[in-house]
Amino acid sequence: MKKVSILAVAMLMAFMPLSFADYSACNDVNSSSYLRASGAKLVRGVGNVALSWVEFFRQPIINENKWEGVGQGVVQTGVRAIAGAVEAVTFFIPGVHIPQPNPPCPTDLANVEHSQTATAKA
Repeated sequence: MKKVSILAVAMLMAFMPLSFADYSACNDVNSSSYLRASGAKLVRGVGNVALSWVEFFRQPIINENKWEGVGQGVVQTGVRAIAGAVEAVTFFIPGVHIPQPNPPCPTDLANVEHSQTATAKA
């Protein structure tokens, strides 16, 4: 039980930057400051891995064809998890830019504005 509590506290501390509504680490990914950009890449990468499962439920909701949405949900879940993992592993290399799914920031997954643009692009 003690290990679970320690893990829960560590996860809460790791995802704490994602909870600030007025601050998004995704905005700092292209910063000229190395520490700010690398930290933002790490937070975005870990966030994308942790929240990749949301795509499985999000895609059928934002697509008109629900079966196509289920297929896209499976694919986008994998894409978001892999892109996030690669970004989290390479966060300390400043010149590496990993292609990100739409929306690139995991905090924008529930944003209606991004959901409508995803539907319009499909």
